[in-house]
Amino acid sequence: GFYFKLLVTNELNNYLEQVEKEANEMYDRLVEEYKAKWNVTEELKMENQMKWVQLMNNIDNAVKEVIMNELICI
Repeated sequence: GFYFKLLVTNELNNYLEQVEKEANEMYDRLVEEYKAKWNVTEELKMENQMKWVQLMNNIDNAVKEVIMNELICI
């Protein structure tokens, strides 16, 4: 029903743009929080690049999962 209402009133694109903006803002905020929480720093990047990449990949996956569950609701 909600999708059809947005489609009929030509508000679907505006709604999708707003959701994308919220998701991007949430992603940026959560990545920074997780980096601080897991102590992922530029110093670690210089000392041990493989560990830094692994941790950043873990953070990326965790944040995307949170966004999908809380914002996108898949």
